[in-house]
Amino acid sequence: MEVLKQITSVPLFATAIWLVWVYGQLHAASGVDQMALLLSCFLLLAIAGWVMGRWPAKGASAVAALVLIALGLAIPLSQGRGAARAGTAASALPAGGFAINSTEVVWQPYTEQGLNAARAAGHPVFIDFTAAWCLSCQVNERLYLKSADVESAFLKSNVVTMKADWTNSDPVITQKLASLGRASVPTYVLYPAAAGSAPDVLPEALTKGVVLAAIERDAK
Repeated sequence: MEVLKQITSVPLFATAIWLVWVYGQLHAASGVDQMALLLSCFLLLAIAGWVMGRWPAKGASAVAALVLIALGLAIPLSQGRGAARAGTAASALPAGGFAINSTEVVWQPYTEQGLNAARAAGHPVFIDFTAAWCLSCQVNERLYLKSADVESAFLKSNVVTMKADWTNSDPVITQKLASLGRASVPTYVLYPAAAGSAPDVLPEALTKGVVLAAIERDAK
């Protein structure tokens, strides 16, 4: 029971990290991801300490602890360049317009003006209605929307990608969801390029195949 108690503390610490990240998203967008990653570093350091305490005289435990410490320290140390790239991409977006995905997929903030401008220019538009507190949203984004196959399909079909962040219950996004017959997130919509074409609302239980099929169907 003592070992079980110690093991179950790990998912509790992980849950605390997620909740801190969600709290940061609700109050301030700047630096929140880096804060969550730093807490992840602390978690790995705590696990390394537990390993050393559980098996203090074992050579394997020392090696495992050192590996965990190295991985933990690598998390915050590797974030500088990635954060700089994200900031550069965001600042490059034209005011009131839309950005074309040329060599990489950029998730620009959703605006109705940008949506209409992109479709008028002949681009299909994919909108990810999401929120920081929505766990299934985060899973779908990382497993499917940011997968290599889906990003390649976005680029190949000249799809403009937008993110409608509903973390703080934006009334504009709420109204847009209502117009699509939805009242919550996650919601995924692919607008064909033709202005008169109806939006293709994808199922909440997203898969890579569902997204690829929608791109093949609507991005022509």
